[in-house]
Amino acid sequence: MRLTRFIDREAAAPPSGHNVCGVLVHAVPERLEAAKRGLAALPGVEIHQEVADGRLVVTVEDADGVPASLTLSQFPAIEGVVSAALVYHHCETDDLSEEMPS
Repeated sequence: MRLTRFIDREAAAPPSGHNVCGVLVHAVPERLEAAKRGLAALPGVEIHQEVADGRLVVTVEDADGVPASLTLSQFPAIEGVVSAALVYHHCETDDLSEEMPS
């Protein structure tokens, strides 16, 4: 799924629950440190892995009053970030109707 479609969908009808997103970020290698600082400053963002060629494995979670989709929409404006691809999305909901019967 394209990141922009996810952001648009989440903004239109935010799910009730808690989002966890796995994102592969590509940064300009010469600006990797600036990109890491910019990403780490956003609410709900955690950097898990990095490679010197500019690839970063990042998770984004909903933060206090800030949905993950809003945080993701800020990635393109971060210095050094070239692209971000949503590779995983999970939403924990409070809706018990989605649970399997025992």
